[in-house]
Amino acid sequence: MLNMIKKYKWSLLFGSLLSLSPMMIGLFLWNKLPAQIPTHFSTGNVPNGWSNKPTAVFGLPLFLFAMMWFCFLITSADPRRKNISSKLIRSLIWFMAVLSPVVICSSYAIALGINVNISMLIYLIIGVMFMVIGNYLTKVKQNYSAGIRIPWTLFSEENWNRTHRVTSRIFVLAGLAMIINAFVDSDVILFIIIMALLTIPYGYSFFLYKKGI
Repeated sequence: MLNMIKKYKWSLLFGSLLSLSPMMIGLFLWNKLPAQIPTHFSTGNVPNGWSNKPTAVFGLPLFLFAMMWFCFLITSADPRRKNISSKLIRSLIWFMAVLSPVVICSSYAIALGINVNISMLIYLIIGVMFMVIGNYLTKVKQNYSAGIRIPWTLFSEENWNRTHRVTSRIFVLAGLAMIINAFVDSDVILFIIIMALLTIPYGYSFFLYKKGI
């Protein structure tokens, strides 16, 4: 695990700083921020959940920071971690790191009366991340922490490889659809994306399994 931390030390260092940066920005804006800050939004960019100022300024950045490290440490503990693309691991670190300032600072801005379309920003980030993941999925070999990890793919290397070739295309298409949805903000498109990601890879892997692969 220490070797993994050393290998990704710069991504982890700058990713951690970026993830925690909303705390410094929140302290700078502390006297201007209201007691309640919007931290959850429904369709149409309408706030439907609020957090008190300490939770928004300190709790949320720390939570996202912890999530970034949790994902990395889970991957580091994988006995087959060498099969995971290093570019994919770095991408996941930076995705979690960028998400923190974008989401939390957007909440600050909305709390201060600045019109920010936080739904659009989140959809754009997730869409780009899906496309990045899709690009690297075909390079990920069998492991226990990244990819479509189900009995059929873990039992058969051919099933794993074929499933991930299909899944990579699904992720790229889902990423494009998510970027489109950033400007449309449709629950229907979002539902189709989620269902495609949840059903097609697993269904295709099971289909291969039934064929004896």
